[in-house]
Amino acid sequence: MRVRHVMTTAALAGLFAACAGSEGGESGKPVYATVCEARCACEGCSGDQGGLCEAEQGALAQQAEERCQAEHTAYIDCVRLEGRCVDGHHAAEGCEVAAAALLGCLEPSEQDPCPSEGDGTCDEPGGTGRCPDGTDPVDCQSFCPYTGNGVCDEPGHTGLCPAGTDTEDCEPPSCDHVGDGACDEPEGTGLCPEGTDMEDCAVPTCDSTDNGECDEPEGTKRCAEGTDVNDCAVAPCASKNNGECDEPEGTGLCEEGTDVNDCKDAGTCDGLHSCGSGTTGCVACANQGSCADELAACVSNDECIYFRQCAVTCADSACIDRCIAAHPDGASLYHPYDRCLNCDECYYSCSAGGVFAC
Repeated sequence: MRVRHVMTTAALAGLFAACAGSEGGESGKPVYATVCEARCACEGCSGDQGGLCEAEQGALAQQAEERCQAEHTAYIDCVRLEGRCVDGHHAAEGCEVAAAALLGCLEPSEQDPCPSEGDGTCDEPGGTGRCPDGTDPVDCQSFCPYTGNGVCDEPGHTGLCPAGTDTEDCEPPSCDHVGDGACDEPEGTGLCPEGTDMEDCAVPTCDSTDNGECDEPEGTKRCAEGTDVNDCAVAPCASKNNGECDEPEGTGLCEEGTDVNDCKDAGTCDGLHSCGSGTTGCVACANQGSCADELAACVSNDECIYFRQCAVTCADSACIDRCIAAHPDGASLYHPYDRCLNCDECYYSCSAGGVFAC
């Protein structure tokens, strides 16, 4: 038998020797704060006896502190509250179960080498070291002894620890664009991982959202990417960047904000037969005035729009002929508008002219 086991057994025996109540029946017995207080009240302790009792209890409490606090508390409360003083001797027959539990925790047998197995803490040598290697597998298979070393040790990195056990070192990368007013997570600019730019992505940062006009960089550029999603979700303009403004102030074939490059200077290239003062541009003036009916007839007909989208990409007459063959009805509707705009009203020097010859 080990010395420590002998000392533990002796300490427990000392507790059984303590008195937890006064002589007499169960009713009206006093409750003491400590076992030694109850013992001395029962048996009458000399100074040395009281000191020895306190020393024994202190040693037992210290031994139980790491992993046996619950068993220690249960046993002490049993002896202190349930023990009886019979003819000047302690009687605590009802505390055998609590005593056995405390002893088993403090001095585990060979059949129970790790009394704290499965308590959520790895107690093998790589953890707390309280138990032999291989006796606390459930807790130790999810344990990482390298946590907090500044290196991610989960799979995919050093691989020294199981997944999810080194969260402190394996946190997702930070975002270098936090607080710049633009959402840089995947739903915004995409410069940062999800969840790393929460301040900018929590609320829209565009003061002109949902006004029917795309204000992100591909539109008016008034707002950051990803901050005017609803307005910028419109279909793209098939004829953008063709030298002609196709937004409502131009040909009207595309949604506002989808042909920005062509429309940013709309009205600055007045033709030989400019309409009005020229401050709004010949095309815009014609669309709102003398060619408005022809434009309305075209934009309300899908075939006319399809023909226009096909024709503006052509570089020669053969291509235009193929567009006419593919969309004859659309070509018939577009011809009057093309003639009105490019032949009658705005045959201006800075344009290549219309689809059809004047």
